[in-house]
Amino acid sequence: MSIQFVILNALRSGGNGDLYIGQRTDTGEYVVAKFLREHRAVHARRAFAREVSILASRPRGLAPVLDWNIVAERPYYVMPYFTGGSLTRYAGKLSDNQLHDVATWLALTLASFHAGWCAHGDVKPDNVLVDQNGLLLADPMGNGLGCTGLLSLNNTGGTPGYCAPEVRAGGPISNAGDVYSYGATLYELLAGRRPQDGQRLDPTLEGYRNAPRIREVIAACCQFDPNARPTMHEVLRVLRGERWAGIHAARKQRQQLVATVCVIGILVLLGVSFDS
Repeated sequence: MSIQFVILNALRSGGNGDLYIGQRTDTGEYVVAKFLREHRAVHARRAFAREVSILASRPRGLAPVLDWNIVAERPYYVMPYFTGGSLTRYAGKLSDNQLHDVATWLALTLASFHAGWCAHGDVKPDNVLVDQNGLLLADPMGNGLGCTGLLSLNNTGGTPGYCAPEVRAGGPISNAGDVYSYGATLYELLAGRRPQDGQRLDPTLEGYRNAPRIREVIAACCQFDPNARPTMHEVLRVLRGERWAGIHAARKQRQQLVATVCVIGILVLLGVSFDS
């Protein structure tokens, strides 16, 4: 049975949809309804349906959906209304321990999402909701259709300030892009101000001395070269006490070893071919 609700007022507009606060007519509970904005575009409807299917499977750490209608003239889905708002309101106000806890939770959530699904596409404090039981990540693909690589050839997007340079330049959404957005999110939570496009996100260079582990993660995640950024699993290793420099050096050694083995393998194959 579908949930019946009435729209009370507009909440905010995201990358691909408009959010409204509503109230259920059966229980009186408040909800948030997200309506697809470009509902006449076939690729947008397919991407929205993909978003709903992901949320309906209840991935770890993501906000749940209560109901949806993807065949309506303007597709929508309904989520619980979280009275705690988003993490944005806490930017610059978290203790070092609280910031570390948030960073760890979000890294675990994204690592799980990357392993089971794809890139999120729009990681930012506005999309981390505060619940009485903890935090929840919302709006996968919200501004970049991150999981829709097979649906459209032009899946770029993201939010200014949090968007990775290669995505901003027209490249596709990727896990490495999420890593950059994760670092930009931590930057805002630490510094208390939104990051800007083109800004070098390294709090240590700005004079910050608190939260050294978080500063190290931000600098590593927000490198210009996507191949030089850590994975979310490597981020977790840094948060647990390892140094990024050591992790990165070991990664390069592994890559060099693999490249050497591949070259040797090719030479061996060529040798067999010449002898035959």
